[in-house]
Amino acid sequence: MDQQQKEVNPVGPTIEVKYIDLPQVPVMHPDRFAELIGLSAGVVGGWIDLGYVPTVKIGKYRLINLAALFNTSLALQS
Repeated sequence: MDQQQKEVNPVGPTIEVKYIDLPQVPVMHPDRFAELIGLSAGVVGGWIDLGYVPTVKIGKYRLINLAALFNTSLALQS
């Protein structure tokens, strides 16, 4: 293919995916999660409030349930 031509994706536009090495823990504090994915804590807090991110309450802390998030992501891929 010549440099002037671009390959067209018939499904839709392509996106760049950033892979992050997350610690191997089942839960994580929302502030740490926000830091790792490069978004503000306010955005992640909004996602939690809207139910977009699974959480679990342990004692007085609401933590992101990474295990459930991972399983949901895998299910959506298939």
